[in-house]
Amino acid sequence: MTMFDITKLHELDGETSIIELDYYHANSLLLMSDEDIVDKAKQDLDTILGEEARRAKVTDAAVVRLPNAVNWYSPGSYSNMPDVKSSSLHNVFFAGDICRSRHGSWSQEKAYVTGIEAANEILGRPEGTGIIKLQPDELHVSFGRDGLSAAKTVLGLGDVTRAPSLVDFLAI
Repeated sequence: MTMFDITKLHELDGETSIIELDYYHANSLLLMSDEDIVDKAKQDLDTILGEEARRAKVTDAAVVRLPNAVNWYSPGSYSNMPDVKSSSLHNVFFAGDICRSRHGSWSQEKAYVTGIEAANEILGRPEGTGIIKLQPDELHVSFGRDGLSAAKTVLGLGDVTRAPSLVDFLAI
């Protein structure tokens, strides 16, 4: 789930908050009524934001269902993604989570970052202007990545490209 505080993003004043929640891999929500989804979203916000959210009332809501709307990247697909600046046409730029970026973010965050990267290219700004660098991986994430790399080296008999992929285990 991603939460957007639209009130702060657009610097709106007033007593009302406008919040957007995006749920991912949410097939179970597709079967729920709009009212039940709004109730779930309110409960999630109450849990995340605490007492102030619990006192708030939902005065308007819109539910948008987008089944199968998440990109599924396959192993090796990164090399086929376009860079932000077209290599063929000098005045064509791309933005979105399907673009290559050295930033390390994914999904909506990557779409936002590649939009800034494209604007920087168009305006002739230095690379990275207006983009916040990602923090280094937390210890447990780094440990997991290193462990996976070591396992792939062993399973690939020293060659990680010969190691099985998670996709190999998902085939039915």
